[in-house]
Amino acid sequence: MSGPLVELVIACHDARRPIERAVASVFQDADVRELVRVTVVAHGLEAELLTDRLAGVVGDWRVVPFVDGVRSAAGPYNHGLAQVTADYCGVMGSDDFLEPGAMRSWIAHVREARPAAAIARIRLQGQGVMPNPLVRLGRRDRLDAAKDRLFYRTAPLGLVETAEMRRLGLHMTEGLRVGEDFEFGIRLWALGRRVDFLGGSPCYVIGTDAAERTTYGAMSLREWMAPVTGLLERGVPAELTPAHRRSLAIKLVRISVLGGAQARRTPADWLEGDDDVRFLAEVLRDLLALAPRVRSPFDRRDRRILDGLLAEPTTARVTADVAASAGAGRRERWLTKNPLLSLGRETTLRRYLLYYLKRERKAPIT
Repeated sequence: MSGPLVELVIACHDARRPIERAVASVFQDADVRELVRVTVVAHGLEAELLTDRLAGVVGDWRVVPFVDGVRSAAGPYNHGLAQVTADYCGVMGSDDFLEPGAMRSWIAHVREARPAAAIARIRLQGQGVMPNPLVRLGRRDRLDAAKDRLFYRTAPLGLVETAEMRRLGLHMTEGLRVGEDFEFGIRLWALGRRVDFLGGSPCYVIGTDAAERTTYGAMSLREWMAPVTGLLERGVPAELTPAHRRSLAIKLVRISVLGGAQARRTPADWLEGDDDVRFLAEVLRDLLALAPRVRSPFDRRDRRILDGLLAEPTTARVTADVAASAGAGRRERWLTKNPLLSLGRETTLRRYLLYYLKRERKAPIT
């Protein structure tokens, strides 16, 4: 064999991370072990330290040093991905791990189907499977970014064809505290030649027992929104089809704009006061301008907040709307302003219906 079929890049910036668990989980399927390589990027750490820690792990792994002085995984991921020589690659957190059989299943799929990307199922450690992406019923192959709601899953966890990654010029966005994978995932799902979902495979597990995570902790609103404003400034939505652009705009309004407002429940949480609210309202306007009818799939509870941001961008108004929305009943949480649109692809009611039909959530696992 001339080289590995799959190479995973693991960035590690903290010696307290369970790096042995992460690397060992990649090699636990002995029948495909020889097809896999792991590149561990020692981010600001002595490479020898991690090499000693991994000495007992059986498999083709290497540790490469990287120093940039930035507390972000983007730099080390880009450094590792640039050195990949395998047909398929992927990224992995140093506190994460794969379930038994995951790598075997992933390799079997990419060998047969040769997709540009194969999206892994994920779950949080100790919890059930996360229904994300919430793809169409019975759909696993040749997914569509809008029809299969892929933009809600920007993290490119799973396998990516190395040649496609380089053809599209994909890389993690450096200089961000969070969301460094936004553009990578968005462009891959929308522009990749074929995207599949590994829906029947064991999971990629997001570890929750790390001593510390770089993305945790208080952030200013502008830091929180930086991945979104960066996408807009770089003109990424212009690369997408109208349907994909609308789907992306809806996702960013739902997760980033509404999420940013709902996380700041008191005036004191808006660190820059009304300036922060006006900034959020301006981002909302920019997202609404990307495509027609972006607000139409939002339920009445969420529309209260969105419409308030546009009409009166003040801390008093937004915190009052967030408080009122928290106590909303089913009618406000499930129905859109036009009830006839309540079962549209991007609506809350449609999502709940798919949750029930797909029954994705499993009993907690360790």
